[in-house]
Amino acid sequence: MPTIIALDVSLSMSRPIPNHSTSTGGSGSSSSENVLTYHQLAVQGVNYVLDYLTKHARLEFVSLIVYSSLYEVLVDFTRDYDTIRQSLHKIEHYDKTSLENVLVAVNNAFKTHWGSQNYCQIIFITDCGVGLGPSSLKNTIINIQTYKAACVAAAAAATAAAATDGSKLAAAVIGGGVSSASIPQPSENQWVGFSYPSKLSFMCLGSLATDSAFRCGTKLYQQLLDVSGQKGQLFIPRMKMKHEESAGDEASAITGDDGEDMLRQLTRTSALEAFETMCDINYRQFEATLRCGGYFRLEDPITVWPAPLPYSARDLLGAETTKLMSRRLEVCGFLRMADIGSPMSVSRHLILPRSITTTPGSSPEQLEGGKANGGMKNGHVHSSAEERLEADIKSFYSKSDTGEHHQHEHEHHGLEGADVNKESVCVLLHGALKVENMAALVLLGDNWYGFIYSYADGKKKWNLMLNVLPPGNDVVPWLGDLRYLGTLEDAFQGENPSFPIKADKRSYSQTIVVWIRQSSLQSDIQKVLRHAKKLPEKTQHFYKELNRIRRAALSLGFIELLEGLAHIFEREISTLPLSASPDCSMQLNHAAMELRKTSNRDLKSIIHALPTQYNQLG
Repeated sequence: MPTIIALDVSLSMSRPIPNHSTSTGGSGSSSSENVLTYHQLAVQGVNYVLDYLTKHARLEFVSLIVYSSLYEVLVDFTRDYDTIRQSLHKIEHYDKTSLENVLVAVNNAFKTHWGSQNYCQIIFITDCGVGLGPSSLKNTIINIQTYKAACVAAAAAATAAAATDGSKLAAAVIGGGVSSASIPQPSENQWVGFSYPSKLSFMCLGSLATDSAFRCGTKLYQQLLDVSGQKGQLFIPRMKMKHEESAGDEASAITGDDGEDMLRQLTRTSALEAFETMCDINYRQFEATLRCGGYFRLEDPITVWPAPLPYSARDLLGAETTKLMSRRLEVCGFLRMADIGSPMSVSRHLILPRSITTTPGSSPEQLEGGKANGGMKNGHVHSSAEERLEADIKSFYSKSDTGEHHQHEHEHHGLEGADVNKESVCVLLHGALKVENMAALVLLGDNWYGFIYSYADGKKKWNLMLNVLPPGNDVVPWLGDLRYLGTLEDAFQGENPSFPIKADKRSYSQTIVVWIRQSSLQSDIQKVLRHAKKLPEKTQHFYKELNRIRRAALSLGFIELLEGLAHIFEREISTLPLSASPDCSMQLNHAAMELRKTSNRDLKSIIHALPTQYNQLG
């Protein structure tokens, strides 16, 4: 789940915070030299976010952008947080604030690196400046309202036009609205919302009690979220009682109705508390329990990263339903990876083992007994008699034989000892799935399934991966209803339970082109180029592979690939060795011209070889 931090570097951020300094009150110290500015407080907030991610979400990719009327990407997406910390010391201040420009830049930067399907956390750190002139925040809100009104008018006009034809109206209702062609498109420099799932958090540095410009700015920033429909939140430092603040923070105080002194100005402590609240809300870990087994179940506390998002779907009538993943993942059974194939998935997550810290005075027997007697176990209450019986059995087998050994456990009980001596279901499951090349079918909630399997990234580092399927029982067509999957012993006499079911006669004459990974596409293109360098002997093979790639590209709507192949062929002509046949350059030039013709965009058309004196086709 990538994160973009946008830091406001307008001139207003260089202002000192009123009645606040970094000095400790020493004699002879100059307050003008030790004043705390809004920019310095924002930098401390960025460092707090990076420290939080280092401790709780060290796999996050973070990018740093600074903006005023223009913007600059200081650090691209990286997991090296020290690089971001070093770049904070090289920031310069510029002119006025222009929020719309940086919103468009953030939208384009994220789509370039991550596409439109990934979730993004966007954090703006600002003093809520609204800007001036046409690029002000007020004009941005007006432009969004105008665009929304134009979209509603276009939809109403399309619905009225379709009302004259019953079939068109029915198709519009079933499709959930009008076609995208009738909806006006925003300009390149206009922001109407992010085109990918995201959350926009504004860290507002200021005081609502004394700064009228800050009060006006926060209202406009909240209005921006409301008008655009963007999911987000404003985090504003709260006013605190004076006795709650540390002695190092100096700020003016007022006396409330109850006689308590209240801090009016922004302080370092209140600002960092706002950052802490934001991090706890946006980067809360998804802690769950992985359970495996039948009667005597193995279970292990785990962390699912990144945290799974709520799944929302609409039915034919437009009703929206939202499902949340359960905190208890139940392993239902195991399947071979070859049987599963590549089903459609909602998201993928890493499964990491999680350690539970226990108090030094508590023993395993007391923990299990407390859980079984109506207590909480990994966030779930033991409500059934079977689970209470299971906890009693585990408690019985975990008891020590002698009191001396029991006392020894009391003295040395801790997190490290528990991790060393306790078995890990994640390690056991990962090793078994990796060796057997299998995956575990997991129940994620009511009528919701997923697969757990061993996965290796490019660095040969193996991880336990969770592949979340769409909710439903029949989401993998070649496996059927997942509720009715059984073991080999459940098969009837003479029944073939293997997957996939093979047909008696193949209904196709050649293999299907699959470009799931970049290497597959590169391999097909390199195969065509190898045949091209061996012309005229490989003329038939060259055009056979060329037509196969062309049909696959047209079927997928990958028209850009045809133009790319034409450029590759033209470049190969200039790099041919002197020993190459003249027919090679002629055929490559002919293939490049045929790929660019619009008449060859039909799937039924075939590119034929150019008859020459070298290939003797004429």
